[in-house]
Amino acid sequence: MSRDIKLLHPEVQAIIPKFLDECKKQGLIVKVTDTLRTKEEQDKLYAQGRTEAGNIVTWVKYPYSNHNWGMAFDICRNDGKGAYNDSDSWFKKVGQVGKKLGLEWGGDWKGTPDKPHFELTKYGTTNTLVNKFGVFENFKKTWKPVEEVKKYMFVNRNYSYNNKIKSFNVINENGENYVKIRDLADLLNKKISYDANTKITNLEDIIENIQVSVHNKNHIIKSIKCNGFNYMNARELANILGFETGFNETNQSIFFKLKKSIIDKLKLFKK
Repeated sequence: MSRDIKLLHPEVQAIIPKFLDECKKQGLIVKVTDTLRTKEEQDKLYAQGRTEAGNIVTWVKYPYSNHNWGMAFDICRNDGKGAYNDSDSWFKKVGQVGKKLGLEWGGDWKGTPDKPHFELTKYGTTNTLVNKFGVFENFKKTWKPVEEVKKYMFVNRNYSYNNKIKSFNVINENGENYVKIRDLADLLNKKISYDANTKITNLEDIIENIQVSVHNKNHIIKSIKCNGFNYMNARELANILGFETGFNETNQSIFFKLKKSIIDKLKLFKK
């Protein structure tokens, strides 16, 4: 089995250096141990613990592992304390780093958790990939050059507000998420309009009729223009609109809730 990250999907290649760097900042020294698996390698692993000697290490045959599609990699601990020593919840700490970068962590899986495993599920399940592309080679033909992917790294993020959860394709840049303003407006129940003359985007609250101008002289929000769309810093935009953000471990979403100061003002407004 290969340890070469260059065999992986370009978007996974782009995430791994950021993942390793962020882990290192937190004192978590990580080593990549397994990347792309061929049919022969996957079948051999599947036989282990079944028809061949050893312990069971995989539950799926080829091509039903994301390793077979270049969308997954495995890691181990590389600090001299034991490759798979988890007495200090090391893998959970590493898992949190991976999840913030848009990866799914195998440690969250029910029934058969796989703590050393990470994968990018942006393009669907292995069933989806099999049905759409048939074989890995067809999927690989759709890959963009790594240099193009690294310019702006897109990841899927779940956002929630008032019991509504939506998944958006956002740009992750230096740990910050940049989201299409129209996507966020839809989640937060706000009408949106754009004045081409003043170049001001207006978000109008549907419920309380509170209007906020975005990207004008009063509120300059860092944005990234990509593929004809403006992606704005989600955290900064939320702050201007009167929301605070956090991460919900239960539904794995970034949630928005009104700041207490805004709630108090709305209470006075309603009286």
